[in-house]
Amino acid sequence: MKVFIRLICLLKPQLPLMLLGALLSVITVLANISLLAVSGWFITLMAIAGTTGITVNYFTPAAIIRFLAIVRTAGRYAERMLTHRATFNALAHLRHYFYQQLEPLLPYYRINLRSGDLLARLQQDIDNLDNFYLRVLLPIVVALISVPIVCYALAIFSPTIAWVMLAAFLIVGLVFPVISYLASTILSQEKSHLESHLTEELVNGIGAIKTLLVYQVSISYQRSIANITKQYYGVRYRLVKINARLTAIIFLLIHLSALACLLLLLPQLSTGEVDSKSLVAVILLVLVSFETVSSMPLALQLLPQSLASAARLFAIIDKEIPVDIGVERVKHGDIHFENFTFSYPEKKTPSLIDINLSIKAGEKVAIIGASGAGKSTLVNLLMGFWPTGQALSSINASFNSLTNPSSNATESKNNKGRITIADCDLSLIEHESLRQHIALMSQQGHIFEASIADNLRLAKHDATHEEMRKVCQLVNIIDFIEGLPKGLDTWLGTSGAGLSGGQAQRLQIAQLLLRSASVLILDEPTKGLDRHNEEQIMRNILAHVKQQQQSLLVITHKPLMLEKMDKIIVMQQGEIVAQGSHSQLVNNNDYYQKLLNYF
Repeated sequence: MKVFIRLICLLKPQLPLMLLGALLSVITVLANISLLAVSGWFITLMAIAGTTGITVNYFTPAAIIRFLAIVRTAGRYAERMLTHRATFNALAHLRHYFYQQLEPLLPYYRINLRSGDLLARLQQDIDNLDNFYLRVLLPIVVALISVPIVCYALAIFSPTIAWVMLAAFLIVGLVFPVISYLASTILSQEKSHLESHLTEELVNGIGAIKTLLVYQVSISYQRSIANITKQYYGVRYRLVKINARLTAIIFLLIHLSALACLLLLLPQLSTGEVDSKSLVAVILLVLVSFETVSSMPLALQLLPQSLASAARLFAIIDKEIPVDIGVERVKHGDIHFENFTFSYPEKKTPSLIDINLSIKAGEKVAIIGASGAGKSTLVNLLMGFWPTGQALSSINASFNSLTNPSSNATESKNNKGRITIADCDLSLIEHESLRQHIALMSQQGHIFEASIADNLRLAKHDATHEEMRKVCQLVNIIDFIEGLPKGLDTWLGTSGAGLSGGQAQRLQIAQLLLRSASVLILDEPTKGLDRHNEEQIMRNILAHVKQQQQSLLVITHKPLMLEKMDKIIVMQQGEIVAQGSHSQLVNNNDYYQKLLNYF
């Protein structure tokens, strides 16, 4: 029920359209019922008049029939237009809402969320909510309003018929739907899970297709996909079978109800209490009035599927994230890590231990260390991708309460110290201001399916072609771009298809240089580049940051880059084991020399 109410609240912006669509749907249904009843009465009247030769006024009933036909046709068109407009608006709103809620979660929880699962939740689960208004809420609202009106109309003619029809409506509109709901709840949840699992496997498999082929496991992967698909369609078949059986039973019950009403009215027809015209009208009204509840079984069958999809979406956005309590605007100044120790949630061993580090404004600093030394963690903290201070304690407590409540005290001891920028605690700085102040080029950078210019404008939305050409020249990619037929307007495929690995890497460096940030962070910027390009690009980067008076923080193992740094930080297993210039460390630190020889 909580999920249902929460979903209703999310649809509140579309409430006016939804209510208007429901009103038109009720009017259309009642017009259709009235049209068939009046038409049956009128046809019977005209048949009697033709055989007996009596004179009748056919203008009034004919006008009523035309009016009802127009109302039904126009109402159906307007109802479909409004309800579908409300549905599409609701889906757009939900997709935007869930993405908006998901975005701040990713820095903290991305290690627990697979791309295929995210795609399934943001696409299929939201698409499943397409049914929530059109096929769940709307039929329920129409039934709740229309059934009392129809029963009241029948009660005026015959209370007995009204009671019979009320019982039939309750069976078709309540008993059978509850049976459908109970029978399909588990199956709908299983269907939602299998849909997500299938999408997840397909996305991850396609992304790793080269690996599957190289290691000759594509056949087993295909078998896995086939097995999931078989299970999925097996569940769908069982759901369709439930719906088909209920539809057949309802069809039989509708006609049995009409037969029961006919048998109840026949004695009154023989005594003259009911004329033949009214008899035909009532029977036709009985038959068509089931339109008010005929969609209820399907509505309650789709309800658990919609709620299961909503629950999967809420399961993501309900994860606790630290509230951005920062109110300070960041200023250009020195960066300090003061006795800083950090542990990821659910990790017993700290990733950073007693870090003391100073990066002066305008200084060029390199970080070197083996895999797992804590280099990326340090950068992620500086970028605000992981919280510090009180917010970090909050998110740790959230994780620990799910796994080991007794570990809260231990975790709080494993996180201490602070990070400051220009003497302002990092936890007090607005995230938006922080991201404007610090720019990052990571090894996992993404090239979007867009033009080269559009990808560059992600760094600076109002960048001119001249500015883009300038930074592309700094990274030695301008000749390649200008050699393309459309130059900067050349369209790139998915993940930068159309560029080599080195070209994509240089394009990401160009993005970084286009930013007007005070601090630039590069993670292995020249990895995989030949020595000539490496020398030239590094020389251009250093000249650029000097001209712009920017600080530079580089994660690298390249001696060519390390030689040009003002200071080098050597990290090992989360600790800073040495600091100094390249020449100092080469002569005095065996571990630094070992790292250079290894890489």
